[in-house]
Amino acid sequence: MNNVSESTRVSPKQVQKDIESYHALGSMADYHANNAENSREAADTAYQALRAAEQQAVTTQAAASAAADALVVARRNFHGVILGVKNEARALYGPSSDQVAALGLKKKSEQSKRARSKKTPAE
Repeated sequence: MNNVSESTRVSPKQVQKDIESYHALGSMADYHANNAENSREAADTAYQALRAAEQQAVTTQAAASAAADALVVARRNFHGVILGVKNEARALYGPSSDQVAALGLKKKSEQSKRARSKKTPAE
C-alpha cells in the first residue's frame, strides 16, 4: 500500500531529499524491512524507475524543443519562398495581372489611391 496519495505533487526539493535518504540507506548494512514494500530491493527498483523516468522526460523535452525549433525555421523558410514567388509573379506577369491577384495580392489597378489632404491656408 502506497503512503502517498495519487493527487499529491512531490516537489523537486523533496525528491532530492528522498534521493539523499536512498543513498544513506545504502550505508545501512543491517537494514531489513518487515514490510516488503519498504525493502532495499523495493527502494532500488523505485530509484531505477525514477532515473529512467527522468531520462525519458529529458529526452522527450529535448526532442520537443528541437521539433519546435525546426518548425520555426521551416515556417520562416516557407514564408521567404512565398514572398519571393509573389515578387517574381509581379515581375513576370505585371502588377495588375490576374496571376498576381490569384496569389492574394491586390492588383495595382485596384489599389485605392491615397487621398491628398488639403492644406488649409494659415490665417
